[in-house]
Amino acid sequence: MAVKINNSRKKIRINITVDKTNLKKAQKQLGLFGGKLSTLFNAYLRDFVKSAEKKESALGAHKDLIERVKELERKIAKIEDKKI
Repeated sequence: MAVKINNSRKKIRINITVDKTNLKKAQKQLGLFGGKLSTLFNAYLRDFVKSAEKKESALGAHKDLIERVKELERKIAKIEDKKI
């Protein structure tokens, strides 16, 4: 994949290899709505980044929850030891 960076804009030009049949189908579908392939790719990239951020956030929350459960287990163990 070749990437050409134009510093005067916030956009870059990339060359990608895609399946010709899928490309033609996508262009046909986008043509029905007056859309462009760049709009489709930008939407896909935004969605990809958002979903990756959500997964990272969820993973962090999951780790935090595990740590809280472990802390509660330690406290319960201490209380049970005192009862015996």
